[in-house]
Amino acid sequence: MVRMPTTQALVSVTTQRVFLTLSVVGAIAFLHGVFLGDEIRAWQALLVNFLFFAGLSQAGVVLSALLQVTSARWGRSLKRVAEATAAFLPVSLVLLIVLLAGVARWAPWAHDPRELTQAWLNVPFFVTRQFVGFVLLSGLSVAHVYISLRPDIGLLHASGVQPASGLAARVIVGWRGLADERALSQARQSRLAPAILIAYGVISTLMGVDFVMALDPTWNSTLVGAYFFVGNLVLGVAFLAVIAASGRDRLQLQDYVGAGQLRDTATLLFGFCIIWAYMAWSQYLVIWYGDLPEETAFVIRRMAGAWAPVTWLVFAMVFLIPFVVLLSRAVKSHARGLTAISFVVIVGMWLERFLLVSPSLWHGAGVPLGILELLVTAGVLGLFVVSYTSFLRTFPVLVVSDPRLEKVATTS
Repeated sequence: MVRMPTTQALVSVTTQRVFLTLSVVGAIAFLHGVFLGDEIRAWQALLVNFLFFAGLSQAGVVLSALLQVTSARWGRSLKRVAEATAAFLPVSLVLLIVLLAGVARWAPWAHDPRELTQAWLNVPFFVTRQFVGFVLLSGLSVAHVYISLRPDIGLLHASGVQPASGLAARVIVGWRGLADERALSQARQSRLAPAILIAYGVISTLMGVDFVMALDPTWNSTLVGAYFFVGNLVLGVAFLAVIAASGRDRLQLQDYVGAGQLRDTATLLFGFCIIWAYMAWSQYLVIWYGDLPEETAFVIRRMAGAWAPVTWLVFAMVFLIPFVVLLSRAVKSHARGLTAISFVVIVGMWLERFLLVSPSLWHGAGVPLGILELLVTAGVLGLFVVSYTSFLRTFPVLVVSDPRLEKVATTS
């Protein structure tokens, strides 16, 4: 058998412990804010980070499903590192439960109900649909990752390259042999992937409506759902580009992730940034032409006063800068350049989620971005890093049994 990377440590155990400590600090900061500090800032910080990191964790699985549906060979070596974001889904569920438990404390419609929207925006129905939708989409995603993992773990275990133990051993219970498992895995993934894509579109749209649009009782948009889930995909591709460019050496993927994969990932990021800008412009143009007070208030609040610099910064970081920089073919295939521009997009997308949520909840002076928000963000980031890197320590980093996996061409 050709030597292939198995489980790998993207960060050291010590680094994992640092991020775990950050998560504890973030939890303490959130609880302090809720019970002893500024309650609304604590809740909005948690909501922003839930939308950001839950969106990222789901986007990785969606990208894996897209690779499966399109039978793409170019990104096959990145399929597993995309799927690894699913490790954060259980944590996302816990964050969602906390938000749903406190919905009466942070949702404006909960303490100021409106007759026209009360049938949709009431606590029991809101909690039920968000919980059921999230569990359904997460269940499909976990099933997809399980089906994808099983033949890879079994192959490495049967060949003696990496004997399975712990959780990995439980995944291959009832092993039927490589030929049967490989065929079954590909068939099941091909059936499940379209279901994931459909469910993602519907449930992410629902999240955009409930967690963004509903925060402003005077605003209505039929495009907010599509805008929201496209933003998640921008974030997912940017994160994948970071792993492909800066993590391939640590993950020992040099033979499978070359300049060609970097260029293709960068091109995908370039395209999604354009789609995101198109969605934003399409939404803005209709509101501007309509000039209706109930619609323009949402935009004016974000494009005037203290929020205006944040809005323009988001537009620059998610569209203008990557658009200009990624026109260069050299940058697309340069690991450090691609990592840098991808980080710009990731930070820009966090600010975008912050911009969608906070002006609707915060009515004080200035922009509520201080130590509380940073600590809560650091806490959720710590949980994501620990979850993601633990997945890569436990399971194979390559889809080694996939018939479409190929080494990079020597001319890449």
